Amino acid sequence: MIIDKRQIKFLTQKKASPPTFKAQIKLHKTDIPIRPVINNRKAPAYELAKHLAKILNQYFTLNNHYTVTNSTKLANDLTKLQTHENHRMITLDIKDIYVNIPIVETLDIIKARLLQNNGTQIIHQILSLLRAFLSQNYFTFQQKSINQIRASPWDHRYLV
Repeated sequence: MIIDKRQIKFLTQKKASPPTFKAQIKLHKTDIPIRPVINNRKAPAYELAKHLAKILNQYFTLNNHYTVTNSTKLANDLTKLQTHENHRMITLDIKDIYVNIPIVETLDIIKARLLQNNGTQIIHQILSLLRAFLSQNYFTFQQKSINQIRASPWDHRYLV
């Protein structure tokens, strides 16, 4: 079992509430766009999701060679980078990436990785929890509950 009965009370949110939407204004950009922020800390499955992340790290390792933890570390790493004149540096904006990740394909990839070293019961438990979390893409804004289908929270493609 990936979660035993003793852990359940610690993984249950005591005062659960729906995730809330807030907008952070990007003053440093032209046209002053917003950065949508969804606060999940009081969401019903928040503690369980954190626990599942720890479990996933136990069952397979991701080689995150290209992860940026903060801008200071990035700046230091870039100063050490050896480049040639035919190299190009690119940056990618992750705008809308999280709500556009295909859930079925993501679960298939995780399943394939887990099958390399784990039993089917563990894999079934992990995938069941992941499926439940990934399908809960909702938040509240101005006292309305919004189920986000895709794109940014300001997009018109919602179920309200």
